[in-house]
Amino acid sequence: QTAHRLHHRTYAATTKTEPLQSVLSAGKPIRWDFVKCQPVFDKYIEFNFTEEDKKRFVGERTKFREDGRLLNVPLPTETAGEMDWEETYKALITIARLDDRISGDFQTLIYSRLEEKDLMARFGISLLEGKTLEKPLHNTKAVPREGAYFSMLQQTYWLALHVWLVHSKQHMIQEKEGLFGSAICALITRRVFEWSWLIVRLWLKQEDVPAMSIGTELEHFMEYVFGFCAALDEAFLQEAPEGSAKAVRIQDDELQEGQVGLFPCVKEVLWTNVFFGACARDHQQLEELTVYLIRQRIALEALPRTAFLTGRMTWADFPLKGQ
Repeated sequence: QTAHRLHHRTYAATTKTEPLQSVLSAGKPIRWDFVKCQPVFDKYIEFNFTEEDKKRFVGERTKFREDGRLLNVPLPTETAGEMDWEETYKALITIARLDDRISGDFQTLIYSRLEEKDLMARFGISLLEGKTLEKPLHNTKAVPREGAYFSMLQQTYWLALHVWLVHSKQHMIQEKEGLFGSAICALITRRVFEWSWLIVRLWLKQEDVPAMSIGTELEHFMEYVFGFCAALDEAFLQEAPEGSAKAVRIQDDELQEGQVGLFPCVKEVLWTNVFFGACARDHQQLEELTVYLIRQRIALEALPRTAFLTGRMTWADFPLKGQ
C-alpha cells in the first residue's frame, strides 16, 4: 500500500508574499538541454558558461566565501548507529509493501516548507491562494487566473527543491548500501516523487485548469522539474565532489579544471529555473535562496545514515544574513 499524505489547505487570500515582479511579468520557463550521445551516462547536463559569466563568478566566490551561514552550519546531533528492532521492523514491512511506515515522515517534512510563508517570502515565492478543490458540478466558466502558470511553476520548483534534497541524500547513502538499505532508499525517493506529483495535480485542479488539460500541464511541469533536479545533481557533482562543506571554503587557486565554484554554479541553476532567468544575477532573493539550498545540503551530508533511513531528518535553520 502507498500511504500518501495529501495535505490540502484553503488559504485566505489576505496573507500574501511579494513575488519578484520581473519574474512574473517577463519570465519564460527554461528547459535544460540534456547531453546527447553520451558514451558513459554519468553526465546529463552540460553547463555552457561564457567568459563573461566566469569573470562574474570570481566576485561571487569572494563574496559568499565569507558568508557565515555557509561556514557555520549547525550539524545534526544524531549519532551514527544501526537501526533498532522496531525501526528494522517498520522498514521490512514497508519494503514488503504491507504498509508504509517511512515515506510519510518525509512527505510531512517537505510539506512543512510549503507552510513557511515568511521563509518563502524571503525568496520571492508565494503560494497561489483563494481557491479550493470544492468545485461546482458544472464548472465550465472557471479558468486559471492571469499569471497563475508562472506562479504555480515557481511554487512547484520550491516543492521540488526539497524533494531533490531528500533524493540527493538518498542517493549518497544508496551508493554504499547493501540490498536492505538500497531497497529502503529506492522506496523513499519513489514514494516522495509520486506524492509530490499528486500535490501538483491537486494544485492544477484547484486553479481551475480544465480536467482534459491537467495531464498535459503536469507533463510540462515534470519536464521542467526533472531538468532542474538533473542540473542540481550536476552542479554538486562537479563543484563539490568532496562535500559541500569543503566546497564553500575552496580558494580560487584550488579549483580544478572545469570548476567555477559551488555558489556560482548552484545560483545559475536557480536563476535559470526558479527565477526563469528574468532577474538580475545579484538579486537578493536569488542569492538568499542559493545560500539556503547549500546550507540545507551541508546539513544533510552530515546526517547519519540511520537517522535518514528512519525518517529522523530535519531542516537546518536559516538565519538572516549577518546573524
